[in-house]
Amino acid sequence: MKVLPVGLLAGVSLAWAVSVLIQHQGSLASILRSSLKREEFFLVYQPVIDLRTGKCIGAEALVRWRREDGSVLMPDVFIPVAESSRQIATLTATVIDLVERELPRLLAAYPDLLIGVNLGAVDLQNKLIVDRLALLFSRTAIQPHNLMLEATERALIDFDLSSSVIRDLRAMGLMMAIDDFGTGYSSLSYLTQLAVDCLKIDKSFVDTIGSEAATSKVVYYIIEMGKSLDLKMVAEGVETEAQATFLLENGVHYAQGFLYGRPMTGADLEDYLARH
Repeated sequence: MKVLPVGLLAGVSLAWAVSVLIQHQGSLASILRSSLKREEFFLVYQPVIDLRTGKCIGAEALVRWRREDGSVLMPDVFIPVAESSRQIATLTATVIDLVERELPRLLAAYPDLLIGVNLGAVDLQNKLIVDRLALLFSRTAIQPHNLMLEATERALIDFDLSSSVIRDLRAMGLMMAIDDFGTGYSSLSYLTQLAVDCLKIDKSFVDTIGSEAATSKVVYYIIEMGKSLDLKMVAEGVETEAQATFLLENGVHYAQGFLYGRPMTGADLEDYLARH
């Protein structure tokens, strides 16, 4: 397997990456539609660690696109295209199908495992996601406490539409998290209106811990905001022991990042859990 070096994570612009793909392969939206039908998407899992015990308590499910030539596209390339071409709901359904296929094996050995699944704005404006998850729980060993649904602040901005769906999802016993917290529309008044359980602190703020960056104080404010609302907090992109120590000392109990493990296959996650 080779990873195609395109996308923001590879240090090049999204516009350039998409323009190259379109130039050589036609409309990316059209290719995406065909690829969804051909089931070219797969999941990798990044472990989430309890900083108090060092134990792995779950993982975030991350979607990847494996092209016919074996190259792999990262989400920063195809998620914006899926959103702009109104295919994000189909992509979310594909992710849930993959979770339904892969998670029961892990739960057989680790019944309390918590897996994060990302949702888009469209998913939170439509009751179809509620029905799809109800079906998932009715025909598998997966239980609501095994899933945490993650959405960015931008996905939650249409409060009138999203709040009803979130309310229904939480009534089923599902946890809700705000992903990449601090990069969108965060405020104390905004958070009090949303029925969420967890804040995921964006990597950009974790990176500033211990630095002289102008934004280095922001992580303190985010942590205090989370504690004031009695929310669980997960720090994303933790790469050093110093960051982990700071987070734990300041009341953040969960973390994910390269310090603990890169995104891995379900089989590799099973081995990882056996060791952690």
